[in-house]
Amino acid sequence: MSVPSSNIARMFEVVDRDFEALNAAHARLLLRLGELDETEGWAEEGATSLSAWLRGRYGFTKATALEWARVARAMRSLPAIAAVAQRGQLSFEQLRPLTKFARAETDDELARSAPAMSAPELWDEARRHERITERDHEDAHRTRGLWTWWNDKHTELSGQFRVGAEQGVALENALLDRSEQVVVADEPSDRTGARMADALVELVTESGGEPAPTTLVVHAEASVLTNEASRGALCEAEDGTRIPTEAVRRLACDARIEWSLERNGRPVGIGRRGRTVPGAMGRALRFRDRGCVFPGCGRIRWLKAHHIVHWAHGGTTDLDNLVLICHAHHRLVHEGGWSIRGRPGAGGELRFLNPRGREPFLKQATFAAA
Repeated sequence: MSVPSSNIARMFEVVDRDFEALNAAHARLLLRLGELDETEGWAEEGATSLSAWLRGRYGFTKATALEWARVARAMRSLPAIAAVAQRGQLSFEQLRPLTKFARAETDDELARSAPAMSAPELWDEARRHERITERDHEDAHRTRGLWTWWNDKHTELSGQFRVGAEQGVALENALLDRSEQVVVADEPSDRTGARMADALVELVTESGGEPAPTTLVVHAEASVLTNEASRGALCEAEDGTRIPTEAVRRLACDARIEWSLERNGRPVGIGRRGRTVPGAMGRALRFRDRGCVFPGCGRIRWLKAHHIVHWAHGGTTDLDNLVLICHAHHRLVHEGGWSIRGRPGAGGELRFLNPRGREPFLKQATFAAA
């Protein structure tokens, strides 16, 4: 059946308007996500990052969530490009490569030229900006190095490093990927910097993709493990480093502990106590839970066997009282004040509650009729 050319032209116009509206709506959504990321509002839901929040709340794949989060962050520093995108003149497929190489100093120029470029052309431009000369690469490799130093009180380690592009990209990607999994349960002066620092420590202390086996030597009052300890209770590592009481309880979940029980500052007993999950039970736990059971997480690396009822309170080391939880959410449960309710496994229902008793990722907003 033939269709008059005038009708086809009108159809094209309608599709063009729809695409512009779609592009504009997507751009506005990305800018809102960028604002949410800057304020770290996703942390209210127990998420470890904007991308983890997108996965948990909207069912995104990890790759899609990471790309949305990256573009959203980049658009925050590119106001001219963001304005053009909000007018519907740039699609998400154009924004992806454009935000790889656009900078504040080129924002205005690219806002004028990019709408006329296709996504493949923009990807070619992005790759061109990534190229460096072989000589630059060799010079950077020769001057690589890493330096560390302690402060006078030996309470803080600082460092500086310099590596070439190849090593730098690998290191940066590894740190950014791991920082997506970090929960910062305290209130650091620089939350982004704290996440990167925690990511670095996790990367260098893991072994074969999993945390290195932990042997914790702690000098502590017995009340620390029974939640009866005050904030100032004695809690020190073997070298005298002070350890937060909640961190000790978290490590005690599945670490081998060498303890020195003290009373009035004097040791009254020394011994060992292990609460590690036996091999067969650990395999059964992994088979049952597959990955971290926190809603929307599902990580399969850096996992801990967590006692729902802590063994210091009479909780048993058996499958009905154990769940797999990643390092980041394990820290959230202990230091962050979250709690777990219910029973794991078939027929059971687990509920994660934030310090205010609310479950994450519940869409409770109401929308007015158009």
